[in-house]
Amino acid sequence: MILKSFYDLSFGVSPGGARKDAHHICGTLDEAMGALDSEFEHSSEVWLLFKYGAELCLDVYQRNVRTASIDLHPFITIRIEGHPDITFRGPRDPIGFAVAGEDPSVVKTRLADAMFEGEFNGKIEVDVDWDRITVPELEGEVADYGDYVFLGDIPAKDLETLKDLEDLEDLDEEELADELIDLEWVSYGDHDFDA
Repeated sequence: MILKSFYDLSFGVSPGGARKDAHHICGTLDEAMGALDSEFEHSSEVWLLFKYGAELCLDVYQRNVRTASIDLHPFITIRIEGHPDITFRGPRDPIGFAVAGEDPSVVKTRLADAMFEGEFNGKIEVDVDWDRITVPELEGEVADYGDYVFLGDIPAKDLETLKDLEDLEDLDEEELADELIDLEWVSYGDHDFDA
């Protein structure tokens, strides 16, 4: 099996009542950008970012080894009609949403409740300043539909992992998919492991 390069756009919240563990396995930066746009189509996802401090990063895997992890929070601006822009210093650290004289915790609760209830549907815009983000280009063969990749920091060059993969080459497509999933490999595309 050829170890391929890819981007993993991950968006997640845990532990607690709000849970999400979404991963978008992409072969191009444009695909990752589109995946992030789709995450923010509903105010409930923006709520997870604002209220619960959802983790949001773009991991870069070169030949199935994670070589970079880019926190996207500092590049995000949430715009809600009639309210100051919300930016982030990092996860769980939104800023700019309260004007002078307002209690930030009261404003945050009010905005978060309105997001959750859908009061801002159609009135929220999330901008990501991709021009300020330095994203390494993928090297070697790039993952595509039908491919499986390994997420995480366990080196893909681990001999046991490679031996296990080589032993799978004689399986048909369905058996191979089952075996790869058992070995904690995931298919190219979109996944929410807490859904």
